[in-house]
Amino acid sequence: MNQIFIRTHKGEYVGGETIYGTVYLNLAIPLPAKSLELRVKGVERTKWNYVHYESVSDGQGGTTQRREIREHAGKKEFFKVKIVMYEYPTIFTPGYFAYPFQFTLPANLPGVFMKHKKSREDTRMKAEIFYKIKATLDIPGTKHDLKITQPLVIHERLDLAIAPQHYTKNGTVRLLCCIPRGDVNVEAWMDKNAYMAGETAQIHVRVQNGSKSNIDNFAVKLMRVITITNGHGASKVITDTVAQQQYPGCLAGESKESDIPLPLVSKKGARGAIKPATTAGLVKCVYHVDIEMQIPWAPDVEIHAPVKIYAPANFAWAQWQPPQWAAQATIQPVMGDLSVPQAVLQTQFTGLPAF
Repeated sequence: MNQIFIRTHKGEYVGGETIYGTVYLNLAIPLPAKSLELRVKGVERTKWNYVHYESVSDGQGGTTQRREIREHAGKKEFFKVKIVMYEYPTIFTPGYFAYPFQFTLPANLPGVFMKHKKSREDTRMKAEIFYKIKATLDIPGTKHDLKITQPLVIHERLDLAIAPQHYTKNGTVRLLCCIPRGDVNVEAWMDKNAYMAGETAQIHVRVQNGSKSNIDNFAVKLMRVITITNGHGASKVITDTVAQQQYPGCLAGESKESDIPLPLVSKKGARGAIKPATTAGLVKCVYHVDIEMQIPWAPDVEIHAPVKIYAPANFAWAQWQPPQWAAQATIQPVMGDLSVPQAVLQTQFTGLPAF
């Protein structure tokens, strides 16, 4: 049985990096193929439903409101390339073959992202940023090309120095939003301003409650704000609480310090894994940590701390095991822009089968 697969030298990339990879072929029989092609592309897409009301005749001289579910959608390609790697004049002969290639990604690419909501028809939405690489052994005159598609994991480049953060907030407690009850001073220290999804944010809070109201709880929440557009003026904002922790507060006139660890794990578990922050043309996802002093019958005294969430390592890539035949493959130099100099083969390809 003929086989084809792709292996890249890393599990994740950022814009501007060079992908070093190999297309592997296991041909059990000769194939009258024309060429081996490589396609690489990056795309963002948005789609969401909304409710539209329209006045229509009720047939009795008046009007009534007609409710319709309509859709906004947008799509943008970051890049799309198709390059011939190898050509045979007649047929691709049986055997094991490895075709090394290199491809430099455009700079400043947004990171991969996916958010789906499929519940009610009027609130359905989909936002995604994805990249993929596809190898095709083109066999003329048939729809049965030998091909393989592999997702590319691309992360947004961290544009900030990771460092501890300190915040302060003075707020007046106003009962029922009106009656002043005194002031609350809050200080918060965060161990970092950027975290990998799955880490635990370490937060230390110091509170001086100079008001006449008790603070019921200290609460910390990881908040996510997703903004999607269709590229033609329509937009939608989705704000949700991704993770939260709550600890006992302090009485009126007292002070208290607390360590409040916040595991950056979705309340929905693996099904709702925390998505990395990203900024693209149609999709934007940002995070902040809310540190709240929860006071009954009064607005909370809050600190809003921006944070960057980045993706964990690509474990699927790390755990992958090649088929046994790949180590026996014959290395075939490729054509044109994807060709790899010998010196690069000896440095960047050492972890790939057959090299």
